[in-house]
Amino acid sequence: ANRDDKTFVGREWRAEELRRKSFKDLHELWYVLLTERNMLLTEKHLAKVNREPMRAPHRMTKVRKSMAKIKLVLTERAIEEAGD
Repeated sequence: ANRDDKTFVGREWRAEELRRKSFKDLHELWYVLLTERNMLLTEKHLAKVNREPMRAPHRMTKVRKSMAKIKLVLTERAIEEAGD
């Protein structure tokens, strides 16, 4: 891929969307995001080694925020279950 090409990046997950997902779906999504985060960290490292800017660095922020929202939803569910 050419460095000049625009990189299409999706949006981060919203908490409302995640609340509608099952535990299994959230678990699967967590590992997809974890894989993406690790790939981005590798890409960031390679860019640093080659003294180039990382392509679309805002992707890391979106992944990190989505992972934080999964934790939020799971915490909300745990609090709700504890209150029952």
